[in-house]
Amino acid sequence: MRREGAHANAWQAPESCFLPSVATPMLPAIAAVLSVEMLREGGSLEARFQGIDGSRHCLHFPLLSARGPNNEFLRLGYAKPVVFQRVEYWEGTRRGWHSVHEVEISWPHATVLLRQMRNHIDSEMDARWLMAMEEAAASEGELPGGIEPVLQPAARRAGT
Repeated sequence: MRREGAHANAWQAPESCFLPSVATPMLPAIAAVLSVEMLREGGSLEARFQGIDGSRHCLHFPLLSARGPNNEFLRLGYAKPVVFQRVEYWEGTRRGWHSVHEVEISWPHATVLLRQMRNHIDSEMDARWLMAMEEAAASEGELPGGIEPVLQPAARRAGT
């Protein structure tokens, strides 16, 4: 970008090079994977993990979906991944979770986080969903193998 006046030959970074003035917290190193799953039968993919500082975070692949011509639920793939912190709160005797610091990340960044989670997986089910998330990230949001694009109504899946 060129400047005019006394400093016409001085180089100035374009505004797009600067980070926002609001600081986004850095993710701590992963200490434990709490769960890896598909949310709500047929939904988004999510990996919940705990940082070495005790904070809880989530890597989330939001499902892109539509209704087909026969009103069936179609899985189209996944929107760009997001990471957010999960903060616990209490309302009387009821515990809840609030999501804060949500940040959209790139598919390669999601792949790095998923690879870091590999050594912290304890269950076969978590390992299965982690592999599905890795496949979705590698294809930049396409459905992983084994996940059907058409979700049949519950009565049909149950065989009734």
